[in-house]
Amino acid sequence: MARTSQNVATDLAQVFAKYEKRGVAVFSPCFGSTYRHVGPDALDLLHRLTTNSIIDIPDESARRTILTNEKGRIVDVFWVMKRSHEELLLVTDSTDPSSMRDWIDRFTIIEDAELIDASDFLTRWYVVGPNASDALGEAFSELDFADCIVGELRGMDVAEGGVVLFLRTDAAGQKSWLVIGGAPAVPEINSRFEKAEIEPAPQKLFDHIRISNKVPIAGFDLTEDVNPLEAGLLDLIDFEKGCYIGQEVIARLDTYDKVQRSLVGFSQTDLTNDVQRIEIDNDILSGDGGRRIGWVTSVAQRPRTNELIGLAYLRKTHTQPGSVVITSEGTNLQISP
Repeated sequence: MARTSQNVATDLAQVFAKYEKRGVAVFSPCFGSTYRHVGPDALDLLHRLTTNSIIDIPDESARRTILTNEKGRIVDVFWVMKRSHEELLLVTDSTDPSSMRDWIDRFTIIEDAELIDASDFLTRWYVVGPNASDALGEAFSELDFADCIVGELRGMDVAEGGVVLFLRTDAAGQKSWLVIGGAPAVPEINSRFEKAEIEPAPQKLFDHIRISNKVPIAGFDLTEDVNPLEAGLLDLIDFEKGCYIGQEVIARLDTYDKVQRSLVGFSQTDLTNDVQRIEIDNDILSGDGGRRIGWVTSVAQRPRTNELIGLAYLRKTHTQPGSVVITSEGTNLQISP
């Protein structure tokens, strides 16, 4: 029997109620990949290819950065976790991680560096919520998660050959940790999550949290259709570090204030039982149904209702909070604060 939109809303409401009560949930993404980037030239190569300063990352910490193409458009956005000077972990949420791999390989010419896909050997979880650090402290009492800032890294062995890494990312717009475990550690990690009452959550809850907080994600909102300034990723660009691919374009856009679009949040204004009225890649038209002014990149459902919220790119002249635009399918959207 087909599930109705009311069934879906009820299920999400129940999950959300548990999340609110405990203040934490764990989500295991089906998208994204983890690569090992090894070799004496790996760190320097990434520093020359990406927007952020990578060369000065301290050992056992991480930094987020962007690969851009010659037009200054986003190839991928990912975390660089530094295990040592010659061993990095690159973690992307992109639905097409080959973009990052192919781009780095393209510019690996004489450098002593190798990119190795470790996704089949490393499992990822997101532990999300205001009580995420406290809950992880209960589950993994051997480590201290208090007062950690974004980019701090923790690590331990929970089984023979089973390394687990914890990175504070705030990936959903609130306190969030990325947990990466080697295959031997997975049963122990899941067992500790269960004992600490960190309940598994579906992607629908994760999407609701991140979209409510206007957090874009690679492969959905961060693609080669846009540049980092349009996506609001100014904090991932080091304007003092020197050249990288796409640097001149991004510098001109910033210097001369030529950014034409912005990433915005929206909510559905005309509620309906049809929760599929807004879909990713729907065109957005001006309020009078005229010309195309943007497109939808992410959609989520609010718990307990059929109302949809989402993220979209719009021309800056139409991003005033409270203003109303319309999708090509005829659904009105209100721009969020």
